[in-house]
Formats: sequence, structure tokens, C-alpha cells
Amino acid sequence: MPAAPTDYQPAKFSMTAAVRAHMGLSTRQMARYLQVSKGFVSHMEAGRRGPSATQMPRLLWLIQLLPPPLGQGPAAVPGPALFDPLAPLPPPDAQLPAWPERAPTASAEAVRRRLRDCQLLLLTQGLELARLQGRAAQLARRRRGLAKLQAAAAPPDPAEAAHYARWLAELAADLALDEPSPATAAAYRVLHARVAGLRAEVAALAAGSSVA
Repeated sequence: MPAAPTDYQPAKFSMTAAVRAHMGLSTRQMARYLQVSKGFVSHMEAGRRGPSATQMPRLLWLIQLLPPPLGQGPAAVPGPALFDPLAPLPPPDAQLPAWPERAPTASAEAVRRRLRDCQLLLLTQGLELARLQGRAAQLARRRRGLAKLQAAAAPPDPAEAAHYARWLAELAADLALDEPSPATAAAYRVLHARVAGLRAEVAALAAGSSVA
């Protein structure tokens, strides 16, 4: 009996995509190295096109820099964990005074109102922090990738070595443009502290509202 038709198609493994993910390269940056269009790179990663005889040596040059078992490069460095808005709250600070066993009704309602406000703030600012952490992690991956590419030996062919050097210079220029300004970096640290404070306040208020 023939199998029932299905729209599901298993994902194809792509060495081009593996290189891009490990080095933090964009489709445009990979296309510049292979001297093809961004669309061609997308077709390669989808398995619809293959590298030409000119592109294959360049792709293999990058593949060898991947960590085992795909290449001979050093092991991948795990990235930092992103903020999880659903992570368990910290326990209330032991140094805080104990909540009274019976709180006035108005005070209990004020605690619950403040708890709802803080929970909403924690959700919105936590999601923003996670987004910025994702961007920071991508920048860190690009820095590590560029350092690995710069430390690798140049291709033996002089023309290929010159092409590789120009490409590395373009990658460095791209990275410099995307580095955060001091003001942006300071705002990120303030947001990180604000989220940590909100988590502590929500934990304390939740304990207080349960007592009340």
C-alpha cells in the first residue's frame, strides 16, 4: 500500500549554512567570498544548487576551519544563555523583614496591583533584554569567527590569497559598523540591572500577596 502523501520535507544539511552559522556570516558576506549572488547562496543551502569548480575550493577552505567532526578547527565556544522571561523567580531576600500575618485590605490590594504592574514590566523589558542579548551573542560569534578566519593560513594560490585578504578586510569593516556605541552598551547594562531588580521585586511581592 503506498504511503500517504505528506507536505513534510526533512531539512537538508548544508555545509554552507554550517560555515555561516559557526563564523557568524551573513548570506551577503558568504556570497561576496564565493563571488555569487545572495540568491545563489540560498539555493545552495536549500540543496537546489551546488558550488561550481571555482567555488568548491573556497568553500572547502572554510569548512576545514569548522570544529570536528566537520573540520579540523578548535571546538566551538558555547554562547551565553539568553534571558528567559519564564525562568523561576529568585527566592525573596532573607534579609527582608517578614510580611505581617494579617495585612489591611487596602494594603493587600496595593501589593497585588503593584505585583501585576511589575509582572507586566518584567515581561516587556525581559523580552527586550533577550532580544539585545541575542544581538550581543551574534556579534560575539562574528568576532570569534573573524578572529579564526584571520588566524588561518592564507590560501596557497596568490590570487586566492589576495581575494581572501580583501574579504577579511570587508568582514572587519562590516563588524566595526555594527559594534555598539558606548551609549548603547551603557543602556544595555542599565536594562540588565532593571530586569534583575524587577525579578527580585516580583518575587518579594508574590510572597507578600500570598501572605496577605
